[in-house]
Amino acid sequence: MRRRSTPIGWPRRDPRHYRFAIPNAVWEYQLRPAEFVIFSYLCYHRSTSKLTPEEITAGIYMTTSTVKKYLDSLIAKKLIGEDGTPTLKSKDKKFFTLPNEAFLLRLSPSSFMVYAYLLLIEDRQTHTCHPSYNTIATATGLAKNTAMKSINTLVEVGLIAVESSSYFDKRGMKWKGNNLYTVLPVRSAVDTFHRRQLHQVELDAERRRILRQQQEYDRRHPRATLCATVVSEAAPDPPQQYKPLCAG
Repeated sequence: MRRRSTPIGWPRRDPRHYRFAIPNAVWEYQLRPAEFVIFSYLCYHRSTSKLTPEEITAGIYMTTSTVKKYLDSLIAKKLIGEDGTPTLKSKDKKFFTLPNEAFLLRLSPSSFMVYAYLLLIEDRQTHTCHPSYNTIATATGLAKNTAMKSINTLVEVGLIAVESSSYFDKRGMKWKGNNLYTVLPVRSAVDTFHRRQLHQVELDAERRRILRQQQEYDRRHPRATLCATVVSEAAPDPPQQYKPLCAG
């Protein structure tokens, strides 16, 4: 299988770091959330063989028709080549990185994009940043309410922590400041996601077990099933007007 070489100017991915690079200049194109996720996924896979739309679909949990639509859009904008290789060219050679595990959490495109923006602007030492909701919305092209919902999703998933802040003006009046966002280790969020998935699998298995028991009981006790149906249909009327239909 032929492997593609890393485009000139792109930092090579060190598998020990478990992160992949995205050019800062991608924000200049004001991509839609779905476009941004697809472009990010191609950046993640840029050193592997060409991906089919179906393979991309499986990796980012979108429909194949959506993937095909936005692949054509990315090609038209010259962000990727016909073979899916990222080809973004910019005088700005700066990059930011995302953890490989970001695709495991099944984030919505808008939440994924907001998460990427916070990683773009975070302080590399403290892993914190404090943009306003308006700033996040403007940078990502999302509506303010959507940006706020995306922040709440990232908190619930465990990718970020949020602290409210305040400040005093020259007259001594206290005002609410921008939130302080701390980007948390992604490994913890992935572990939590897997625990939730396992718990849901266990719940689904228990529901199926109970349903099978009920079906087996109904098969062995058809008169009990008939009585339950008759009583259910007669419930709205006064019970004393009816005689038992299943006696003896």
